[in-house]
Amino acid sequence: MFMTNDNMDEEAPREFQTETSCPSCGEKLYFIFYRTRVSYEEAVEIETFFCKKCLYKSSQIRPLESETPKKLVLEVRNHDDLRTILYRSPEAKIEIPELEAEINPGEISTGEITTVEGILTRLLEKLDLLDEEDVNIERLNQVKSHIKSIINGNGEKFTFVIDDPLGKSRINSSRVIVLHKSGE
Repeated sequence: MFMTNDNMDEEAPREFQTETSCPSCGEKLYFIFYRTRVSYEEAVEIETFFCKKCLYKSSQIRPLESETPKKLVLEVRNHDDLRTILYRSPEAKIEIPELEAEINPGEISTGEITTVEGILTRLLEKLDLLDEEDVNIERLNQVKSHIKSIINGNGEKFTFVIDDPLGKSRINSSRVIVLHKSGE
C-alpha cells in the first residue's frame, strides 16, 4: 500500500521466497518490496533480495517523486568547507571543473549522504584503480596530488557542482547557489 497521507499508518514490509538462487551459496533468495517516505527523497520504493543462509543482501532504493531539475553550486573556500554535508540523489552527477572531474551515477545508484571531503576521498580511491596503460600517468599524478593537497587543507578554492535531474539533491550550506533548470 502506498501512502498518500502522512497521517496514515504504513504497512510493514513482507518477505517472499523467490526462485532466484543466491549468487554466494545457491539457496533460494527472499524478496522484500516496500514503499515508504524518507528524508530528502520523500516517497521511495525499497527492493531487497537476501539469503537467510549466508546473509547475502542486495538492495535498491528508487525515488517515486521528483522536483524541478536543478544544479547546485558551492565554492569551496577553505578546509572547513570540506565538512559540508550533502545529499546526492540517485540520478545526480557531481562535477569539479578545476580538477576536470565528473562523477556520474551508476545504473543502480541509490543516492548518498556524505561530505565534500567524502566525495574527494572516494574520487582519490577511484583514481588509484585506473589502469596506468589507459591514462596519462603524469596528469593522473598531478590530479591525485591536487586532491590530496585539498584534503590536507593546503589546496586552493574550487567549485563543487551537483547536477540533479530529479531536483532532490541538497548541499547544507548557506552559500550554495541553486540554478533551476527547465524540464529535461
